Amino acid sequence: MVTRIDPQQREREIATAALRVLERDGIAGVSVRAVAAESGLAVASLRRAFPTQEALRRFCLAEIRSRAGARIRAVEGEGMARAVGVLEELLPLDAERRLELVAQLQLGLLSVTDESLRDEARALHDDVRGVCRAVLAWSAGDTADPDALDGAAARLHALLDGLALHALTAPDETDTAAVRDRLRAYLQDNRLPRTSVERRVRASEPETTIRQGENT
Repeated sequence: MVTRIDPQQREREIATAALRVLERDGIAGVSVRAVAAESGLAVASLRRAFPTQEALRRFCLAEIRSRAGARIRAVEGEGMARAVGVLEELLPLDAERRLELVAQLQLGLLSVTDESLRDEARALHDDVRGVCRAVLAWSAGDTADPDALDGAAARLHALLDGLALHALTAPDETDTAAVRDRLRAYLQDNRLPRTSVERRVRASEPETTIRQGENT
Protein backbone atom coordinates (compact mmCIF):
# COMPACT_ATOMS: atom_id res chain seq x y z
CA MET A 1 0.00 0.00 0.00
CA VAL A 2 1.37 3.37 -1.02
CA THR A 3 1.52 5.92 1.80
CA ARG A 4 0.31 9.33 0.78
CA ILE A 5 2.44 12.25 1.92
CA ASP A 6 0.67 15.40 3.00
CA PRO A 7 2.46 18.18 1.06
CA GLN A 8 1.62 20.82 3.65
CA GLN A 9 2.92 18.66 6.50
CA ARG A 10 6.13 18.01 4.56
CA GLU A 11 6.56 21.75 3.96
CA ARG A 12 6.17 22.43 7.67
CA GLU A 13 8.71 19.72 8.53
CA ILE A 14 11.18 21.19 6.04
CA ALA A 15 10.62 24.68 7.46
CA THR A 16 11.22 23.39 10.99
CA ALA A 17 14.47 21.79 9.84
CA ALA A 18 15.49 25.06 8.16
CA LEU A 19 14.78 26.97 11.38
CA ARG A 20 17.04 24.58 13.29
CA VAL A 21 19.82 25.09 10.75
CA LEU A 22 19.37 28.86 10.99
CA GLU A 23 19.64 28.77 14.77
CA ARG A 24 22.66 26.48 14.77
CA ASP A 25 24.65 27.61 11.72
CA GLY A 26 23.32 31.04 10.80
CA ILE A 27 22.05 32.28 7.46
CA ALA A 28 25.22 31.22 5.67
CA GLY A 29 24.60 27.62 6.67
CA VAL A 30 21.11 27.37 5.17
CA SER A 31 21.84 25.45 1.97
CA VAL A 32 19.57 22.98 0.22
CA ARG A 33 21.89 20.13 1.21
CA ALA A 34 22.07 21.21 4.86
CA VAL A 35 18.31 21.51 5.21
CA ALA A 36 17.73 18.23 3.37
CA ALA A 37 20.12 16.47 5.74
CA GLU A 38 18.48 18.06 8.79
CA SER A 39 15.01 17.04 7.63
CA GLY A 40 16.06 13.53 6.55
CA LEU A 41 14.95 14.09 2.96
CA ALA A 42 16.67 13.66 -0.35
CA VAL A 43 17.79 16.89 -2.00
CA ALA A 44 15.42 16.20 -4.90
CA SER A 45 12.44 15.88 -2.52
CA LEU A 46 13.28 19.17 -0.86
CA ARG A 47 13.62 20.91 -4.22
CA ARG A 48 10.18 19.67 -5.25
CA ALA A 49 8.71 21.44 -2.23
CA PHE A 50 10.93 24.52 -2.46
CA PRO A 51 12.58 25.01 -5.87
CA THR A 52 14.68 27.94 -4.64
CA GLN A 53 16.32 29.07 -1.41
CA GLU A 54 14.25 32.25 -1.60
CA ALA A 55 11.03 30.23 -1.55
CA LEU A 56 12.23 28.26 1.49
CA ARG A 57 13.23 31.43 3.33
CA ARG A 58 9.86 33.07 2.66
CA PHE A 59 8.09 29.97 3.90
CA CYS A 60 10.17 30.00 7.08
CA LEU A 61 8.91 33.50 7.88
CA ALA A 62 5.36 32.41 7.08
CA GLU A 63 5.76 29.39 9.37
CA ILE A 64 6.94 31.61 12.22
CA ARG A 65 3.84 33.75 11.77
CA SER A 66 1.61 30.68 11.74
CA ARG A 67 3.16 29.19 14.89
CA ALA A 68 2.92 32.45 16.82
CA GLY A 69 -0.69 32.89 15.76
CA ALA A 70 -1.62 29.41 16.95
CA ARG A 71 -0.04 30.01 20.36
CA ILE A 72 -1.72 33.37 20.76
CA ARG A 73 -5.14 31.99 19.92
CA ALA A 74 -4.64 29.32 22.58
CA VAL A 75 -4.04 31.86 25.38
CA GLU A 76 -6.94 31.90 27.81
CA GLY A 77 -8.09 34.36 30.44
CA GLU A 78 -9.10 37.99 30.20
CA GLY A 79 -7.90 41.49 30.97
CA MET A 80 -4.35 41.92 32.22
CA ALA A 81 -3.66 38.19 32.57
CA ARG A 82 -4.60 37.54 28.96
CA ALA A 83 -2.64 40.56 27.73
CA VAL A 84 0.56 39.44 29.48
CA GLY A 85 0.06 35.85 28.36
CA VAL A 86 -0.25 36.89 24.72
CA LEU A 87 2.83 39.10 24.83
CA GLU A 88 4.89 36.29 26.39
CA GLU A 89 4.19 34.19 23.31
CA LEU A 90 6.20 36.68 21.24
CA LEU A 91 9.29 36.40 23.41
CA PRO A 92 12.03 33.70 23.41
CA LEU A 93 11.17 32.18 26.76
CA ASP A 94 11.51 28.54 25.72
CA ALA A 95 13.36 26.53 23.08
CA GLU A 96 10.62 26.78 20.45
CA ARG A 97 10.23 30.55 20.70
CA ARG A 98 13.99 31.05 20.84
CA LEU A 99 14.35 29.02 17.64
CA GLU A 100 11.77 31.21 15.93
CA LEU A 101 13.24 34.50 17.09
CA VAL A 102 16.81 33.65 16.08
CA ALA A 103 15.54 32.68 12.63
CA GLN A 104 13.30 35.74 12.40
CA LEU A 105 16.17 38.10 13.24
CA GLN A 106 18.48 36.56 10.67
CA LEU A 107 15.87 36.47 7.92
CA GLY A 108 14.68 39.96 8.83
CA LEU A 109 18.20 41.31 8.52
CA LEU A 110 18.60 39.55 5.20
CA SER A 111 15.38 41.17 3.96
CA VAL A 112 17.11 44.57 4.12
CA THR A 113 19.12 43.57 1.03
CA ASP A 114 16.95 40.72 -0.33
CA GLU A 115 13.77 42.13 -1.80
CA SER A 116 12.20 38.69 -2.13
CA LEU A 117 11.91 38.49 1.68
CA ARG A 118 10.74 42.03 2.30
CA ASP A 119 7.00 41.49 2.15
CA GLU A 120 7.00 38.51 4.53
CA ALA A 121 9.36 40.24 6.96
CA ARG A 122 7.20 43.36 6.99
CA ALA A 123 4.03 41.29 7.40
CA LEU A 124 5.52 39.67 10.51
CA HIS A 125 6.44 43.11 11.85
CA ASP A 126 2.90 44.35 11.24
CA ASP A 127 1.44 41.25 12.89
CA VAL A 128 3.34 41.96 16.09
CA ARG A 129 2.24 45.61 16.02
CA GLY A 130 -1.36 44.47 15.65
CA VAL A 131 -1.05 42.17 18.64
CA CYS A 132 0.41 45.03 20.70
CA ARG A 133 -2.55 47.19 19.76
CA ALA A 134 -4.99 44.46 20.70
CA VAL A 135 -3.51 43.66 24.11
CA LEU A 136 -3.47 47.33 25.06
CA ALA A 137 -7.20 47.44 24.39
CA TRP A 138 -7.72 44.22 26.33
CA SER A 139 -5.81 45.50 29.35
CA ALA A 140 -7.77 48.76 29.32
CA GLY A 141 -11.11 47.05 28.93
CA ASP A 142 -13.72 49.36 27.39
CA THR A 143 -11.90 52.54 28.40
CA ALA A 144 -9.26 52.57 25.65
CA ASP A 145 -9.20 55.63 23.42
CA PRO A 146 -8.78 54.35 19.85
CA ASP A 147 -6.89 57.48 18.86
CA ALA A 148 -4.22 56.70 21.46
CA LEU A 149 -3.81 53.05 20.52
CA ASP A 150 -1.47 53.44 17.56
CA GLY A 151 1.23 55.37 19.40
CA ALA A 152 0.94 53.19 22.47
CA ALA A 153 1.20 50.05 20.32
CA ALA A 154 4.41 51.35 18.73
CA ARG A 155 5.93 51.93 22.18
CA LEU A 156 4.89 48.50 23.44
CA HIS A 157 6.30 46.95 20.26
CA ALA A 158 9.64 48.64 20.96
CA LEU A 159 9.60 47.28 24.51
CA LEU A 160 8.97 43.74 23.21
CA ASP A 161 11.85 44.05 20.76
CA GLY A 162 14.16 45.10 23.58
CA LEU A 163 13.02 42.32 25.90
CA ALA A 164 13.44 39.79 23.11
CA LEU A 165 17.04 40.83 22.47
CA HIS A 166 17.81 40.85 26.20
CA ALA A 167 16.37 37.35 26.50
CA LEU A 168 18.74 36.15 23.78
CA THR A 169 21.88 37.91 24.99
CA ALA A 170 21.32 37.95 28.77
CA PRO A 171 18.96 35.07 29.58
CA ASP A 172 19.97 35.10 33.23
CA GLU A 173 18.31 38.52 33.56
CA THR A 174 15.17 37.67 31.60
CA ASP A 175 13.59 34.56 33.04
CA THR A 176 9.86 34.10 32.55
CA ALA A 177 8.86 35.50 35.93
CA ALA A 178 10.96 38.64 35.46
CA VAL A 179 9.58 39.22 31.96
CA ARG A 180 6.03 38.73 33.20
CA ASP A 181 6.57 41.29 35.95
CA ARG A 182 8.02 43.83 33.50
CA LEU A 183 5.17 43.41 31.06
CA ARG A 184 2.55 43.72 33.78
CA ALA A 185 4.24 46.81 35.23
CA TYR A 186 4.48 48.43 31.80
CA LEU A 187 0.82 47.83 31.03
CA GLN A 188 -0.26 49.11 34.44
CA ASP A 189 1.92 52.23 34.17
CA ASN A 190 0.84 53.03 30.62
CA ARG A 191 -2.92 52.66 30.65
CA LEU A 192 -4.62 54.42 27.80
CA PRO A 193 -6.78 57.52 28.29
CA ARG A 194 -10.49 57.00 28.74
CA THR A 195 -12.67 57.21 25.64
CA SER A 196 -16.10 58.72 25.24
CA VAL A 197 -19.17 56.48 25.47
CA GLU A 198 -19.91 56.98 21.77
CA ARG A 199 -16.51 55.62 20.74
CA ARG A 200 -16.14 52.94 23.39
CA VAL A 201 -17.54 50.18 21.20
CA ARG A 202 -14.63 50.61 18.78
CA ALA A 203 -12.12 49.75 21.49
CA SER A 204 -14.02 46.83 22.97
CA GLU A 205 -13.41 44.46 20.05
CA PRO A 206 -9.69 44.53 19.23
CA GLU A 207 -8.43 42.33 16.42
CA THR A 208 -5.06 40.62 16.27
CA THR A 209 -3.35 40.51 12.91
CA ILE A 210 -1.28 37.37 13.48
CA ARG A 211 -2.74 35.26 10.75
CA GLN A 212 -4.67 32.03 11.07
CA GLY A 213 -3.02 28.63 10.94
CA GLU A 214 -2.75 28.30 7.17
CA ASN A 215 0.34 29.12 5.14
CA THR A 216 0.47 30.58 1.66
